[in-house]
Amino acid sequence: MQRVPAEQSPMLLVAHGLRAPLGQLQVFIVLAVVLGGGGVGAGMFNLAVQLGALLLLFLQYRAVRRFLADGPRMLVILALVTLTLPLLQLVPLPPAIWQALPGRALVSETYAIAGIPQDSWFPLSLDRGRTLTAFLSLIPPFAVLAIGATLGGEAKARLARTVSYAALAVLAWGMLQLASGNSFGMYLSFEHKDNVLYASFVNRNSTAALFAISLVLLVVVPPSNSSAGRLGTAAGAALLALGIVLTQSRSGMVLGAMALGMVLLRAAMITIARRHTGPSFGSSGWLIALGAAILAVSALSASVVYGGRAADAFNRFDDTETNRPEIWEDGAYAAQQYWPIGSGAGTFDEVFQLHESLEYITPRRAGWAHNDWLQVGIESGLVGAGLVLIWLLWCAQAALRAPAYWRWPAWGAGTGVLALAAQSLLDYPLRTETMLCVAAVLAAMLARRREKPA
Repeated sequence: MQRVPAEQSPMLLVAHGLRAPLGQLQVFIVLAVVLGGGGVGAGMFNLAVQLGALLLLFLQYRAVRRFLADGPRMLVILALVTLTLPLLQLVPLPPAIWQALPGRALVSETYAIAGIPQDSWFPLSLDRGRTLTAFLSLIPPFAVLAIGATLGGEAKARLARTVSYAALAVLAWGMLQLASGNSFGMYLSFEHKDNVLYASFVNRNSTAALFAISLVLLVVVPPSNSSAGRLGTAAGAALLALGIVLTQSRSGMVLGAMALGMVLLRAAMITIARRHTGPSFGSSGWLIALGAAILAVSALSASVVYGGRAADAFNRFDDTETNRPEIWEDGAYAAQQYWPIGSGAGTFDEVFQLHESLEYITPRRAGWAHNDWLQVGIESGLVGAGLVLIWLLWCAQAALRAPAYWRWPAWGAGTGVLALAAQSLLDYPLRTETMLCVAAVLAAMLARRREKPA
């Protein structure tokens, strides 16, 4: 029997891969997808992701230095400003300054009643613990962005595929949960329904957002152009589409429609490009992929017609009873009270209770503004809102100005960013470590190294 040379043994190859930036980043992405979907209620899981990010930054500090030195200048500035903003909100201010900030009159009166000296120094943030937590939550996406942006094109494609594969893995786990009526495998503690697919999240909208973005990434950076690769891509895309429906998330299904639009556009462009130069849509590989897609659509259609889980999901569009408009109205009022400074990152749940209308109060706390654009305005004021807008503008121009060889991956990343921005109008997709890290992968895919002057 011929022996495999030691330098080519699988164990050594794996070990070498794990020492490389890409390998370590892939392991971390899997960790973030599996453990990072619990939000503020899953402190220990978030801590595990944050400690993993610190270890990653330590192991790949050279890559971080390259990002700071050679990364796109605007991207580097945006990343550093975003990371610094919560820290600035924690800087103690003299009483003459913090008491004069918008919305602090009631706070000052409360401190006086509690016997706190009026000459005490306090930061801009109205809840230092929440704002510190918000800062810590930014460390994992910064690590992903800083290291991911330094990778080459093929390595970034592998990183994007890692997101898709991790999403498929948690989808499989979510299927097991759902098959048991969500009585098995729910390692995150939260109030859940027995007919909804949550996978590794406590919020089904975030689950659907992950699946929609992963579907796009799977198509724009497919693992192989062979017939088997096309079959695998089609099967994976069909499973992710099915997963979106099983979450019963209305905003998620809209994002799924956006993702399928990108899939159809990609298929049409490939068909046109190959019409005269090679295999067409009628080749065996594409026929297999088309057959898989037709089977998935047929299964969903049958479920809708005969009252299955897909029917339950689509029927939710008929349910228009929601208290979100009331939350938005009170949230807009709260934003005015703290504008243009804000109340501090992560403080929404505390300050919203002060401004919630009595006629809108329910037995449940709002918890979130259910509009992240509005919530950023409440917590970080004009600076936060402007920062989010600049992020979106940078992503848009980076996607549109991508070189020809990287056009589809860039467009896919841009579509993912657009999906997150759209869902943020109705929800809070970027309030988990998982989705922050996925957003960082999208930004890293859009980054190009800054050209040095000759």
